[in-house]
Amino acid sequence: MQRWLIPRGCLAALAFVMTVATLAALAPQGRAIVPPSDCGGLTVKAKRYTIKADQLRCATAKAHARRYLARKSRPNGYKCRDFDAATKLKFRCSRGIKVFFAIRR
Repeated sequence: MQRWLIPRGCLAALAFVMTVATLAALAPQGRAIVPPSDCGGLTVKAKRYTIKADQLRCATAKAHARRYLARKSRPNGYKCRDFDAATKLKFRCSRGIKVFFAIRR
């Protein structure tokens, strides 16, 4: 009967690789939690809003918000939700991780 001999260095390397792979699989996935960017103020139909964006450039978010507030025209691929007067939040539009919203001032 023949025994397969594996050098100790290879066994140690294999054990190390398996440990690293296991720890990588157990580590939490995802992005760091970062608050949305404050894109500044916007006035539409004599009402003032603060626009905020997450994972989206402010110039793009403000253009989309202006069009949505003026005409209720949402950008392609975005789902928008309007909020009632009980909250300061006017609307929120999202497409995956890209989000922009308006807050009444």
